[in-house]
Amino acid sequence: MNLESKKIVRELTNKLLTQTLLTQTIIDLLLDKGFCTSEEFDERLKDSIEIMEDTVIENSDLMQDINSFLEETSDDEMGEDSVMRGLFYGPMGEA
Repeated sequence: MNLESKKIVRELTNKLLTQTLLTQTIIDLLLDKGFCTSEEFDERLKDSIEIMEDTVIENSDLMQDINSFLEETSDDEMGEDSVMRGLFYGPMGEA
């Protein structure tokens, strides 16, 4: 793993840790203040997980298609010249 990859992994790990701590704090506050019980929260969480799992299953074919496209597309095809070439219309300087 190169230095850039390690940096990205470290940043993602920090973001995940921050998100986890924030979420846990919000849950603790909701439970402590009596907005919901632990059982109600657990039930809602299970429902949300099931909905997310269904969404992932429904979109798995789309994700596979996108990943296949990205793997098949060379860096040259996705280069800046290729992308920028399609953005300019008309004489140069009048865009």
